Amino acid sequence: MSNRLSFESLSITYGHGASLFTAVENVDLTLEAGEVLGLVGESGSGKSTIARAAVGLAEPSAGRIMLGETEISHARGDQLRERRRVQMIFQDPQSCFNPRRTIGQSIDEALISAHRREGTSAPQARARRDEIANLLRAVALPPETAQRMPAQLSGGQRQRVAVARAISAKPAVILADEITSALDVSVQGSVLNLLKELQRELGFSMLFISHNLAVVRLVCDRVAVMRSGSLVEVGDTLDVMHQPQHEYTKELIAAVPSL
Repeated sequence: MSNRLSFESLSITYGHGASLFTAVENVDLTLEAGEVLGLVGESGSGKSTIARAAVGLAEPSAGRIMLGETEISHARGDQLRERRRVQMIFQDPQSCFNPRRTIGQSIDEALISAHRREGTSAPQARARRDEIANLLRAVALPPETAQRMPAQLSGGQRQRVAVARAISAKPAVILADEITSALDVSVQGSVLNLLKELQRELGFSMLFISHNLAVVRLVCDRVAVMRSGSLVEVGDTLDVMHQPQHEYTKELIAAVPSL
């Protein structure tokens, strides 16, 4: 099974006629197997729209999205099961949890769904509880967190739970959409280190979406720069940071004093 995610001549539009808006236009971009690719650009540049299309939350108007050799855009049947190998972690995990379900129940739901996708029977409840405990330990949370409600956790803890739920699906690809932007600076580093460690250990590919170039520099192997729905530059992270080719990339880097 491939961990390579490709966007081929991808365009995404909203509305019709005079109200037609092009959010993404003719983007060609490949996330190679096992790599961390940063996707940067100002708000409204189309970064999140691309990620949402990969998990079926936005429909391409042209082009296609491939996971390995399988098209997962407009997915149906087996393609839909394959698309679930792409998991997304959102900026605000609070909005992604059912406030009436415990953390353990939310992760359990993801575990059962992963077994259904693989065509295997889910383990008995006790075995799943053990697996949930192991997942929580993997993201540096105590197993007792499973008994708590989302509102009882801090933002950093909820983001760690979101990571645990994503990896419970045994993903080929994780899309991390501004996952540290709502966290205190003191918490950001620990969440980023955790994600990098899990990525090395489990081998998933990761599209890391951020407007923070300093963070991207620390986390990503390559970086792609978007502006107004179009891709303007792609390259190795250090090359782009130190020798940007596009004027827009130069402006982004100049706006980050720490670089």
